[in-house]
Amino acid sequence: RDKQWYQRRVRGCTSKLLNVGSIPGLNLYGSHPFYLNLEKSGRANGVLLLNSNAMDITLTKDPAVTWTTIGGILDFSVFVGESPLEVAQLYTARIGRPFLPPVWSLGYHLCRWGYNNTAYMRSVLDDMVDKAVPFDVQWNDIDYMSAEQDFTVSSRFSDLPDHVAHLHELGKRYVMILDPAIFFNSSSDYLPFQSGLADDVFIRNISNDLLIGKVWPGNTVFPDFLFDKTVDWWTHWLTYLHKTLDFDGVWIDMNEPESFYDGSVSGCPWEDALEQPPYYPGVRNRLQWHTLCMTAKQHQYLHYNTHNLYGWSEAHATHSALKTLRPGNRTFILARSTFVGSGRWTAHWTGDVHSTWSDLAASIPALINMNLFGMPMVGADICGFDGDSNQELCIRWSQLGAFYPFSRNHNTLFARPQEPTAWGTDVTSIIRDVLLKRYRLVLYLYELFVKCHGSGDPVVQGLFMQFPLDSFTYDKDRQFMLGGGIMVCPTITQGATTTWIYFPDVVWYDLWTFKEVSDGKDVQEEYPSPLHKISVFARGGYIIPVVLEMEGQVPSAESVLASRTISLYCYLDAKGAAEGSLFVDDGLSDAEDRPSHRAIFSLANRILSIKAEAGSSERYLRHISSIVIAGVWEEVAAVKVGREEVQFNYNYEVGVLEIRDLLITTGLGQLQSHGRDHTTL
Repeated sequence: RDKQWYQRRVRGCTSKLLNVGSIPGLNLYGSHPFYLNLEKSGRANGVLLLNSNAMDITLTKDPAVTWTTIGGILDFSVFVGESPLEVAQLYTARIGRPFLPPVWSLGYHLCRWGYNNTAYMRSVLDDMVDKAVPFDVQWNDIDYMSAEQDFTVSSRFSDLPDHVAHLHELGKRYVMILDPAIFFNSSSDYLPFQSGLADDVFIRNISNDLLIGKVWPGNTVFPDFLFDKTVDWWTHWLTYLHKTLDFDGVWIDMNEPESFYDGSVSGCPWEDALEQPPYYPGVRNRLQWHTLCMTAKQHQYLHYNTHNLYGWSEAHATHSALKTLRPGNRTFILARSTFVGSGRWTAHWTGDVHSTWSDLAASIPALINMNLFGMPMVGADICGFDGDSNQELCIRWSQLGAFYPFSRNHNTLFARPQEPTAWGTDVTSIIRDVLLKRYRLVLYLYELFVKCHGSGDPVVQGLFMQFPLDSFTYDKDRQFMLGGGIMVCPTITQGATTTWIYFPDVVWYDLWTFKEVSDGKDVQEEYPSPLHKISVFARGGYIIPVVLEMEGQVPSAESVLASRTISLYCYLDAKGAAEGSLFVDDGLSDAEDRPSHRAIFSLANRILSIKAEAGSSERYLRHISSIVIAGVWEEVAAVKVGREEVQFNYNYEVGVLEIRDLLITTGLGQLQSHGRDHTTL
């Protein structure tokens, strides 16, 4: 808020940008040397150092930012905007706009390390279906592989192809893991290694021999994804695996790259200056910690310069392979290690979080940061990954995770099961309820991604992005915005039945009950948060399209997008106005000129106008069956669609107007609300 406030909070804070996979308490997995600075005026600026070498970034009390890098060029980009939102837009224009995800990826995902066989996967699927818990995607960790070797399927999963076909019959999707490390055995007939050796796609050491590390299969070699022939080799083997497993997306893990040795099985040439530079921005004074030697050769590059690009380059290669494998379709990739611009191709999860309340809380600033870095499709492992979760923690994490852009429940080997049906009827009911709320909002969430893909607006935003003049929003990292219209305020403290919530200076409503909870005065309130509820609020001035529960059908993200009937939730601002929009297409095609339909909603002066954007396809017209308007404090005598009066219900005590049984299309129309003595248009 001022220099003194800043100096109290910042005491020589240093982030080390060297992609690693397993050091608690340090920056892991990704490197994004970009900062955003918010000015008192509400304007903002940002600076990117496009440099892939290891570095330290230090915030000092001056205030100042110091970069200390051990190589590369000083390629700075400076972004100046009228708001932090504009800086985010400028930044992604520079590094590449985020990919548009297939709509099915906006549903709920289920995974675990510890599906020991297909029968276990099938039992989880059947339990979720029997208990009517919505989910869209089932995943496999490394269990499905034979001896943890890429592009193989274990005999324990011999019927996995049939299970994947069954998932598809149910309208669900399947994603499996691949690690970059390839099993090494010179006398083996493991064809991915033999063909890669023939094509010279593997990283070599300073002596020009194969650099050998150790990962899950045992001794391994590492593909050089910056080499064109490696992309062809990777595409070939993904195509080979797809003939057996009809997967819909690919999960690429361990791609910092991580190895269980420091450098290689035979060490590194420690006398070389690249292995022991005069300055260490790495971990434990060793750049090679659980990764490769810095002198390793990636054809025309040295690993010293390209280490932080490894996950980025694997994501690019995987995207290229999937475009070849599934032409015309959007790709879905989930990567652990990321770099500047990774969001053009891949989603991200926050890695091996622990099943603890502190890691639950830490997931919120992680979401905000990754969105600033141009990676909106992000989430943490719901209920936690490492260790056993418990009922209360899993409920609270599921409530928060229902509003992650990427919403996946995943846990580790030997941990207790934690899918929604694993905790008993009461817990299943609570988690089912909050997931159904997520599915109601798929249309809103999908449009946020469409907008992010087009203009770079973050999907998840810190409150300061929307309220840059309100200094009290600057340090709020226990609540966040979904776009500009929804504020999510989870309970992240064990045993808590209330949550302190800051309401910026606009009108706020309970998203689901439409009750006005704050009337435009910035205030922090202790809000009730019983175990079965997460607090989610709508900002006055927004119209949110929703799809209500389909009778006799458990929703999927695809079925929601395809639903011919929608409802509008309208939340009026202090001037009695609201705006919103709807974007619909097939949710799958990647063609820029694909047919689509956009409807624009505008409510002002007691008239709701509904118009289709020029060029919208009639194929995706939607029917509006009901409208709810919150914040109507003048008595309503009549409601008209065009010139025809329609039935309505008006509750003056809470200021909510409901109109049901409508037959309005998202083409061109008007809804008029008449006061007792006059008609206001």
